[in-house]
Amino acid sequence: MTNHEQYEVNFFRPLSEHAKANTKLISRLAIIWAVAVFGFHFLLILVTTPTPEQTFNDFNSVWPQVVEDVSATQDVNQQFAKTMLMVLGKNIAVQDEHKAILKESLSWAVYNMNADSIKPMFLTEPNNESIRQASVSIGLASDGFDKIMKDLLPSSLIKVENTFLSNEAKIALPEIMKLYLVHNQSFLTDFMFLGFPFHYWYTAQFLLILFVILCLIYAVLIDRMNREYDFIEET
Repeated sequence: MTNHEQYEVNFFRPLSEHAKANTKLISRLAIIWAVAVFGFHFLLILVTTPTPEQTFNDFNSVWPQVVEDVSATQDVNQQFAKTMLMVLGKNIAVQDEHKAILKESLSWAVYNMNADSIKPMFLTEPNNESIRQASVSIGLASDGFDKIMKDLLPSSLIKVENTFLSNEAKIALPEIMKLYLVHNQSFLTDFMFLGFPFHYWYTAQFLLILFVILCLIYAVLIDRMNREYDFIEET
């Protein structure tokens, strides 16, 4: 037997009893790790239910009137505009084509809730005056969450091209709002642990801790196995 044959090690085709025991130990620890990772994800999928944000409920309460155009009151248009701003505030998560529809709908709502003498300012590119007027029209205050929505207006308003809500927006808006305002939630996502939602703590911290623990377990068990099989590593 040559030196190459004597020291050849194949994890997937172990020859010696020590190698077989080592492969079995590693496989068991890997299974524990896989169950901890993917089992939890499957559990999340199994127990979660779609839960809408309040903004989604607000949108649904005014949408039937908005989509009819003529029946929408000032209060309805204000609520509708605020829901558009709430989704646009998610910025990074919102797809560009969805942003375009949301901005179009917001600008249309602002145009629609103003007097005829003021409406022409929204038919041109937004400026400081039209942004200020939009804020007044929507009824945004200067503090709290309203201030955040006011800050969003300069990047959210666009020139009004049509004085009516486009068919594309009428078709797409309900699904867009559902996409960004309905989330899967359960006791695993609502329960707080060490200051974090449990599912976040589990994936961000516990799985790292578990990996280190499994490494320590392997180190202890492989030392015990080496003694059991009189396996001596060369130094």
